[in-house]
Amino acid sequence: DGVEIASFRSTPALVGHGTTGAPTGYGYTDVAVRPGVSYRYELRSTDRTGETHRYPQSVSVTVEASSPTATPAEFRLAPASPNPFNPATELRFDLPEAATVTAVAYDGLGRAVRTLASAQSFSAGRDGALRFDAAGLSSGVYLIRVTAIGASGQAYGKSQRVLLAK
Repeated sequence: DGVEIASFRSTPALVGHGTTGAPTGYGYTDVAVRPGVSYRYELRSTDRTGETHRYPQSVSVTVEASSPTATPAEFRLAPASPNPFNPATELRFDLPEAATVTAVAYDGLGRAVRTLASAQSFSAGRDGALRFDAAGLSSGVYLIRVTAIGASGQAYGKSQRVLLAK
């Protein structure tokens, strides 16, 4: 039946405005799409009683591969997908230049629990991906820290929280 990628419970822009006679607009940008993959999006609403209503229309989209010459202007870490997850999730990132990437997962006490990449070489572009396999770890929130040292010597880094829900 698909995977829920956004909800009014986790995405503030999707919180309802109640019953109104005025037009109301909602928007969502899916930043975890992958080139060459087809996606189907549908809208559902949840009323005050908690009942979910599905709308009959859906939108299908196929994401085209970006130009091989299109290099990102900055380092970007996309939201992990899926999140929450069990037992694994994927983190995708953009690199503005070729870089050596290191990524480590930390538990709630700040202890390193998994190394996702250790000085691994990646080309410039939008296709960097790492997998966090949390098999054997306890449910909870983990912090993933991704750092990169570009060929120019420029340092990049971003962190992200993920939820392992068993």
